[in-house]
Amino acid sequence: MWPFHKQALSSELPLSEPHGLQGVEVQLADLINMRHQTGVLGVRARKRVHSLLAGGERSPFKGRGIDFEESRRYQPGDDVRLMDWRVMARTNEPYLKVFREERERPVFMVVDDRKAMQFGTRVAFKSVIAAHAAALLAWASHERGDRVGAVVFSEVDHVELRPRGGRGGVLQLLNLLAQGSAHPSQEDEHPRPSTSPLQSALNRVMTTAKPGSLVFLLSDFREWDQQAKHTLIRLGGHQEVVAILIYDQLEQEPPPAGQYPVTDGKRMGIFNTGSAKTVQSYSEQFTQRYEDIRALCLTRGIGFIGLGTHDDIPYQLRRGLQDLGNRRSAHHTSA
Repeated sequence: MWPFHKQALSSELPLSEPHGLQGVEVQLADLINMRHQTGVLGVRARKRVHSLLAGGERSPFKGRGIDFEESRRYQPGDDVRLMDWRVMARTNEPYLKVFREERERPVFMVVDDRKAMQFGTRVAFKSVIAAHAAALLAWASHERGDRVGAVVFSEVDHVELRPRGGRGGVLQLLNLLAQGSAHPSQEDEHPRPSTSPLQSALNRVMTTAKPGSLVFLLSDFREWDQQAKHTLIRLGGHQEVVAILIYDQLEQEPPPAGQYPVTDGKRMGIFNTGSAKTVQSYSEQFTQRYEDIRALCLTRGIGFIGLGTHDDIPYQLRRGLQDLGNRRSAHHTSA
């Protein structure tokens, strides 16, 4: 079941056209049009029933319900009454039973809108790619009958949207994403918070999201500190979390040998890619960050998807979600 259903990815899957994006700004019309791409994710609308809150089929919400879903590792704060003693006897480790409930599921989009995201050399800025990916996932959640909420964060602040059902839940997010692009945060006019923006956003989700919620985290993870790692691990213990790392190809690989002027908006410098040592160090920094995030997610049962500014958004998200579904299916089978 979306988004973690096990399914083979067809090699004949039609690609959408990423070059239709307005590269440097998020346009509301483009976000609205992403609703036409939900079919690429393999999402089908949930069947309508007479009750407004009852699903036409089993909800993907995991919590305390009737149908047993799976066993997962015990996390501090879990209800000990749900301990899975059989799995504990086999593994000598504490495990908890997780059930599936018949109700709408809250889906949160945690979107990075810092100034560092306003960068891109292929197709669009990272901020634009993040907004379009969040819009697609929000429309897909709407098609499934789920409620959509969000936390959009910058260097100095964040905006929180409580989950809402129907088109209104999606449109409130799309309006916020479009407005955020048009009104970048005034970092110089505000004191810097003591915690990183990513950490602050994760703290808000920890406070707001009920256990069993689905959380999509879209960021370049450039402020990926130890505190944020620990909070993400805690979040993944109670919610379904999918981390989507947004990156540009120029971050992954340096340009051809030469001297390139660079600026952070205040200072100028020269980036010399004629030095083999510089090129190696440059590539290693990206690889280390990418693999650090990927490894943590894989070992903690958190979904991970790498999404480049040059990638086809619906296709890459479908590949990542299906890979996650296949790995979880294999894990449950082996358990």
